[in-house]
Amino acid sequence: MILKIIDFILTGFYSGKIKFMPGTFGTLSAVPIFIYLFNNTLLINILILIILFLSSLMLLNYSYKNNLFDNIDDKSIVIDEIIGYLSFMIFFDINITNIIIGFLLFRVFDILKPFPIFYVDKKIKNSFGVIFDDLLAGLFSGILLFYINYAFL
Repeated sequence: MILKIIDFILTGFYSGKIKFMPGTFGTLSAVPIFIYLFNNTLLINILILIILFLSSLMLLNYSYKNNLFDNIDDKSIVIDEIIGYLSFMIFFDINITNIIIGFLLFRVFDILKPFPIFYVDKKIKNSFGVIFDDLLAGLFSGILLFYINYAFL
């Protein structure tokens, strides 16, 4: 039973089980989380994100020890996309423009993996590495979204 709950969480409410573009559907599952859970002060949002990050590390390690997934960075694991998206979106207003542009930017960086994201993805093969490359994609996305918000909007 506990492995089913862990599978449910790590696969983004099973959105990662979708065979076609699981990372995109995983990121999409982060949007309602952002809208409903992160409508707080920045400090509360950061604390929630830290708890989510640490909990995910523990759940990933537990899942690896119990062979829940075929490999360390299994495509069905999308909690990293959820954390990556939320990691930069918590700094922006909840509005449709930020949500869509943030989503698109994050997917571009997560798919293309420019340096140093590519390096982390290839070299750090543990639960931290699984999440850290998406945090870097979130950092790059956040910088661009900040620029877009203050240069164009």
